[in-house]
Amino acid sequence: MIDEKEQDKLVKFIYSREQTQGGFSFSKMAPPTLEDTYFALCLLEELDKCSVNKSTVSYIQSLNINDIKIPKHFYQITNIYRIAGLPDKLKIVKNSIIFKNKIMLNTFADLYYLVLTKEYLNIPITLTDNEQNILASAQKQNVKSMEEYKQLVTLMKKLHISFQQQEYANRIKTSQNPDGGFGLAQNSTSFLEPTYHALQALKELQTIPKDIHRCERFVYSCMTRISGFGRQTITVPSLEYSYYAIVSLKIIDKMKKAVD
Repeated sequence: MIDEKEQDKLVKFIYSREQTQGGFSFSKMAPPTLEDTYFALCLLEELDKCSVNKSTVSYIQSLNINDIKIPKHFYQITNIYRIAGLPDKLKIVKNSIIFKNKIMLNTFADLYYLVLTKEYLNIPITLTDNEQNILASAQKQNVKSMEEYKQLVTLMKKLHISFQQQEYANRIKTSQNPDGGFGLAQNSTSFLEPTYHALQALKELQTIPKDIHRCERFVYSCMTRISGFGRQTITVPSLEYSYYAIVSLKIIDKMKKAVD
């Protein structure tokens, strides 16, 4: 995990992306977005430095839940409401999901985020015929990315579905690149987000990468001079990739302690 001095620099970087009208954005000059606000608040929570000011609370309250149709956005706004301490807004999200208010559910990623949101909101998880078909289709197809590995492993565990855990673990482990990171797919260039997805999947599978120390060095290599983490070495920092980096380093710390 980064030291206290680097944490302070990272917190300053995060708040530099907060807009005067509230919410967070990719750059100082861009308007705030749901996704950037999600990554900013989750990252501050991971650092135990979260303080939501009045303008950002107002921005969050202005978000129209009726405009949200994609499960990933439901998951993000649920976490935003949770961190901002807005229980009444969480009830609105819960009702929208229970009564299935125009929720788009077409892909396996949609199912993944819907299940995670239902779990947090204590909504019983019973798959519809359509959801069962989406899951069955995903199980039959070849996994194409680290994100798909993470989503499939996580859902199978949460739904208590038996699968070849060791086989999945071996596939992910053998995908690690010589620089310690993971690519979007096997034998592709290392980036921070697939490295994060691979670590999340391996954590669910209760195992570690082939070379945990190189993996840690790769994550650190994505830290920029002005603070914050980029997608890869020598790339511009963002809230999203900084979140991936901090969570990855926390997972790595726990993995290292488990094998010591």
